[in-house]
Amino acid sequence: MNPYYPHLFEPITIRNITFRNRIFSTPNCCFGENSGNVAFFENKAKGGAAVVTLSESAVSPKYDVQDPGFGMSLARRGDSNKARMGDITLAIKAFGAVPSIELNHHGMYARPDKNGGINPIGPVGFIRERDGVEVLPMDEAMIEEAIEDYAVSAAFAKRCGFDMVMVHLGHGWLPAQFLSPRINTRTDRWGGSLENRARFSVEICKRIKERCGDNFIIEARISGDELIENGMHVKDACEFAEIIQDYVDIINVSCGIHDDRSTVGQMFPMSGFVEAGCHVEMAAEIKKHVHIPVSLISGINTPELAERILAEGKADIIGMGRALICDPEFPNKARHGHPEDIVHCMRCNYCIADLAFDPLPWGQNKQFGCAANPKIARDLMIARMAEPKASRNVVVVGGGPAGLIAAITAAERGHKVTLLEKSDALGGNLKIMECEPKKHDMVLYRDYLVRQLKKNGVEVRLNTPATKELIQSMKADAVICAVGSNIMIPPVKGIDRDKVLTFMDAFYRPDSLGKDVIIVGGGIVACEAALCLADHDPERKIHLIEMRDVLCDPNYVHHYNTMIPVLDKHPQIDYRLNTRCVAATDTSVTVVKDGVEETLNTQSVVFATGLTPNKKLVEELRDSALDFYPVGDCVNATRIKDATRAGYFAAMNIL
Repeated sequence: MNPYYPHLFEPITIRNITFRNRIFSTPNCCFGENSGNVAFFENKAKGGAAVVTLSESAVSPKYDVQDPGFGMSLARRGDSNKARMGDITLAIKAFGAVPSIELNHHGMYARPDKNGGINPIGPVGFIRERDGVEVLPMDEAMIEEAIEDYAVSAAFAKRCGFDMVMVHLGHGWLPAQFLSPRINTRTDRWGGSLENRARFSVEICKRIKERCGDNFIIEARISGDELIENGMHVKDACEFAEIIQDYVDIINVSCGIHDDRSTVGQMFPMSGFVEAGCHVEMAAEIKKHVHIPVSLISGINTPELAERILAEGKADIIGMGRALICDPEFPNKARHGHPEDIVHCMRCNYCIADLAFDPLPWGQNKQFGCAANPKIARDLMIARMAEPKASRNVVVVGGGPAGLIAAITAAERGHKVTLLEKSDALGGNLKIMECEPKKHDMVLYRDYLVRQLKKNGVEVRLNTPATKELIQSMKADAVICAVGSNIMIPPVKGIDRDKVLTFMDAFYRPDSLGKDVIIVGGGIVACEAALCLADHDPERKIHLIEMRDVLCDPNYVHHYNTMIPVLDKHPQIDYRLNTRCVAATDTSVTVVKDGVEETLNTQSVVFATGLTPNKKLVEELRDSALDFYPVGDCVNATRIKDATRAGYFAAMNIL
């Protein structure tokens, strides 16, 4: 018995396989596969996960997405694909894990532009509102063909070395389209009652068992609640689980559907909006109705939470996706009693956002990565980088995410590292999250970084503004400059730029703001500041003024899809779009919309109009050492993910 997390590391036997613990690495869309990097999966096995599952794999060679960039398509059953997947399954098994792959059919959401112009199919025919594409209704022959596609794909997976498959019966894909009373209005044996609507899923799993044998394990992913009107809800999911349990070996519980973006915040629970473990009660209810193991996913990112769920009997297996992207060594660190060394997943969803299909399809021109783990899926690149020739004297300027990662990485590579931070605390903009209880995950990540500084012997000097003279006196061989950004104040008539309130005041000094607040700006930070102010005072009214035609940023699809429903329903927050602020005082703003000027009175005006790189300080420090690396927001004020990646590779470049 493991002395630290006894339930989490208790083996479980299903069919003829004994899994070494209860941590199953879940499919991560096409994460990692696009890079062709076997190490992406190998590292999860090496890190101690019991199962490593590859992403949604298209099963239909005719009707579904066949773009080469889309994951590991089992519909391409040639020798080259078999060899590619065989390399991956071999690597996973070499480190004691069980390889699995998720089988998927997009049904009525398949894209003709990625599939030779062939129309998508579904339980019923209709014209798709979003793009005018005709969805063809499936007749008996088409249904039989789809069932066979699943079975043939599973058999091909078995030949590639997979010991199990996850059959995707949820999230609004083809089997879920048959299940949903909202979509499936058929009156034949494939529609009507839940038993009839479940028939397609049952026949898929039966056919896989017939083709692959009883000892080939089937994990069925279902939506415990579709979270939409007239959709499948928990009661229906329990009944469906009772029906399907005799044809599968594990039930994996998720929720939501992809075609209704309001459900995505629950499907991929995001820090600040949805608590980790939000699917637990769904899984617990379903578990009461079945005699097979139940797995769940829901942003579980600490071994303590995973252990508690299992100890309370609410699930049998913990599925982890983002947590194992963030730290593939999570299981090993927990198993050996070192949870403090786990790279804490912030549930920021930047990993998902950069591969989402809005606005670009399936990762096209996008890069997979992790805000907290700049090494993920870059194993081949890192392996080509040279080891340091000697220990160097490295000075890191700035204690934000880029500087912290840079200092830790340089110290791990044997350099003597000193970090200079002008304020009295480390964390940069992550310090703001201490003021926002819903952003607790980001505070935990900051705390992890600070621990790693100490563990690796980095000398930290707080309250120490960096100057060229100071750094030269330290005889630095290399300087990593991570001095961050400044708050951008637009050239608006009437404001005192030295006294203007900014989003920093909204987070750090909410009591100093009135009961009626106007926030100029409508990006992610502005929206989060509005929510923070509203949560702090339930009587406060907040008005967002945004010059664009949209709030937040649709390019960060999971931020957008999670945040907008919250803002739309929030009784304390309203907003104006296509509205430009042209003048302001401490208690009013003058705005223009459609050529009409209007003055709005308020008690406090807050500017949240972005950041600008601190390039002036960069240039002042540039000649302080022969090797000088500006990184993070001082180069381009963007995201944590970009900052940590830049800081990491700057440190790797010091030889």
